[in-house]
Amino acid sequence: MRACLCTLLFLAFLCSLAQAAKELELFPQEKLSGGPWRLRADKVIYEADRRTYIAEGQVELCQGDRRLTADYAEVNEVTKIAQVKGNVLLVVGEDVFAGEAGYFNLATQAGEMHQARLFIKQNHFHVNSAVIRKTGEFTYYAEQATVTTCDGDLPVWSFSARKLRVLIDGYATAWGASFKLAGVPVLYSPVAVLPVRTTRQSGFLMPFFAFKKAGGPVVELPFYWVINNHADATFYQSLLSGRGYMQGVNVRRRGFGGAALDLHFSYLNDRRNGSPTKHRYWAAGMVNHSLGDWSLRLTLDRVSDSDYLKDFNFGYQGLNRYSRDLSGVFGRNLEQEEVKVRVSSLLASRNFSWANLTAYGRYYDQLLRHDPRPFHRLPGVSLTTLAWPVWGPFSLGLESSYVHFYQNHGQTGQRLDFHPQLWCRLLPVPGLALESRVGFRETYFRLDHRNPGSPTGSNLGRTLYDVKVSASSLWSRDYGGGATAYRHFLRPEIIYWNMPRYRARHYPDFDPFDQGWVERTTRSLPVREGDDPLGGVNALTYGFTSNLLRRSRNAQGQASVEDVFWFRFTHGVFFNSSSMALEGGDLPHKRFADFYTEMEFYPTRQLTLGLNFGASPYREGFNRAKIRFIFYDRHRRNYLDVSYLFLKDVANQINVSTYLDLFRSVKTWITTRHTFLTGKKLETRYGLILQRQCWGIALTYTDRADDQRFSFSIIIPGLMEKFSQAPKGPKG
Repeated sequence: MRACLCTLLFLAFLCSLAQAAKELELFPQEKLSGGPWRLRADKVIYEADRRTYIAEGQVELCQGDRRLTADYAEVNEVTKIAQVKGNVLLVVGEDVFAGEAGYFNLATQAGEMHQARLFIKQNHFHVNSAVIRKTGEFTYYAEQATVTTCDGDLPVWSFSARKLRVLIDGYATAWGASFKLAGVPVLYSPVAVLPVRTTRQSGFLMPFFAFKKAGGPVVELPFYWVINNHADATFYQSLLSGRGYMQGVNVRRRGFGGAALDLHFSYLNDRRNGSPTKHRYWAAGMVNHSLGDWSLRLTLDRVSDSDYLKDFNFGYQGLNRYSRDLSGVFGRNLEQEEVKVRVSSLLASRNFSWANLTAYGRYYDQLLRHDPRPFHRLPGVSLTTLAWPVWGPFSLGLESSYVHFYQNHGQTGQRLDFHPQLWCRLLPVPGLALESRVGFRETYFRLDHRNPGSPTGSNLGRTLYDVKVSASSLWSRDYGGGATAYRHFLRPEIIYWNMPRYRARHYPDFDPFDQGWVERTTRSLPVREGDDPLGGVNALTYGFTSNLLRRSRNAQGQASVEDVFWFRFTHGVFFNSSSMALEGGDLPHKRFADFYTEMEFYPTRQLTLGLNFGASPYREGFNRAKIRFIFYDRHRRNYLDVSYLFLKDVANQINVSTYLDLFRSVKTWITTRHTFLTGKKLETRYGLILQRQCWGIALTYTDRADDQRFSFSIIIPGLMEKFSQAPKGPKG
């Protein structure tokens, strides 16, 4: 009797001790993964015979960033299993697992929840089911489950799955999946796989749909594959009505120090009658890489026929979209679809303390047979030195190059060029700078294969000279002070150019250097700094440059300098009646050049104005004009871009582009190009994005002279994203 009374008193003491405790450390002798568990509740009782803690009222079990809360819990010391019920909530990081009742093994992180709801915050991923089992620290299993990224009891879209497995930072794999819109089944799939997080995960991207008046419906379904942390690939499966199946692949890699690779290839066995060729393809892309002190750059652009880029410039694989992506990563883009000479190049460059050495190859893909075929440059090497001081105001430099010119048929040959130059820079009086340059160019040609009409002889030489003499001054003045100040620069300049004419037909016609856009015009522009005339130049150019800078300080006191206004005016006088054209013939011009003006104006952060125009002094009016106006809103989310181009007898075109972020869920844009030469609209594109919390639709309509195209794609945010940043280098 006495022993029984002692036992009861001891149990009462333990109960009172437990009730007084606000927090208990569970399993103190165990070393669990993730650290110790702690129990807190309004009331805690320990039953020694069951070795079980019983907690009631605001129960909370914590381990690191894990927190399990409920109205009632029983935790067994032996099995480490916690039985919970009443407003059960398991929070791991930012993810939430909730239900009415369940159990959890605090050692293995496994458990089960009834009337359960799983929410993964990082991509707003919801899973609802009568029973969800937590099969591991990062895995879940459910039956008769519903999956969506929408909030609310009736989601706009959802998947209903007979069985579902979820891997956090992995995939949700559903068997017997039914895709529903507003609760109505519209699509069934025996197996469906969705990425669970917004970190890079393999999976299908949203499909793209289009209808072309000239080609019919188009469906494109891309699959995104994560190769490793620094590389991925996208496979594009496209069905084109009346044409067949197009397969495309895009491989990307990001490396250290700005190294990057982005290559695309697509192929179509075209079944449409009247196609330029049956086997149609496009290979394009860019590579930047470093090998020690050498910098490598590759640009690839090969296409099967002249109409490919026009016929398939839409969707994920279109030229406009791909070139825009390349420009954002590599800082250079591909030629527009109108250019019928596609250029592929490989360049390796190294900078020394005294010179730059560059080796390169350039391959031209001529798409129109009637155009002249350019010479491929395989290989080319150039060495350009800095100006070395030799004596007093004199310095010496060298430009040299070797090029092997190649064609699949016809003339081939080599060219070796040496161009030493002597500079003299003087400051005779304060504010006046005199500079002169004399160059001697020695060029050797070797013809490996000649065409009829080619110059006679296999080895040819040419000696030329070039002279440039300039006088310039620089004046400046400051205005204002304090937080905002302005500085104005004015630089007048006069330059004399002299380059002799030579008989181009006596030498191989390896030039022009590039067969891209060539403006064939007889208008007389003054010779300007940066021009590289071929010969026959005897001219005087004069003008001035004006520049206004603004210096301001932000709220933190940091100073910044911005351009406000830039203006340049040039005019010139020719002492001859013609110079050399690109093809070696005469380019006639009048004695007085056009008045040529260039201007850029940034009155505010929201407004940009650009203007250049040329006017003839011979009462011929304006020969050329290019005007650009860009307006941004205060937050730079909306803009209007208007540009106008006029070249007398060549071009008269206006381009307008606008983007409007109307509301949080509605965005639209319009682009149009119109030529006044023929009075025709070249192209107009209308776009509209309707974006809600968990879904969206992008609509695009393109109206061209030869085709009309309507396309749309479905947007489901949070299912995946590609990498956008290069990996960080090793710590120094």
